[in-house]
Amino acid sequence: MASQWGKLRNILRCMAKSKKKSRLSEDQLRRIFKAHDKNGDGCLDKEELKEAFRALGARVPGYRADYAIHYTDIDLDGVINEDEIDHLVSYAIQFGYTLD
Repeated sequence: MASQWGKLRNILRCMAKSKKKSRLSEDQLRRIFKAHDKNGDGCLDKEELKEAFRALGARVPGYRADYAIHYTDIDLDGVINEDEIDHLVSYAIQFGYTLD
């Protein structure tokens, strides 16, 4: 019986490891955000951020986009520009987005 429990425990441990997802790195997040600059102006507006957070798997991407602008838009122009992208990445990384 103990030997069967040991085998089952090992199987469960392997299953748990295989279900772990890799968190996105800062570089990966940066690339995802930049890829959502649909009009190519070098800035992310609310709609582009909303789509980026949707792609990342945010439950409420509009909310996440609003707060991203609130916390990371240093010059208060309503968009995230190249100078603010690192702040956006720092904001987003705390949510632990993962690869599927």
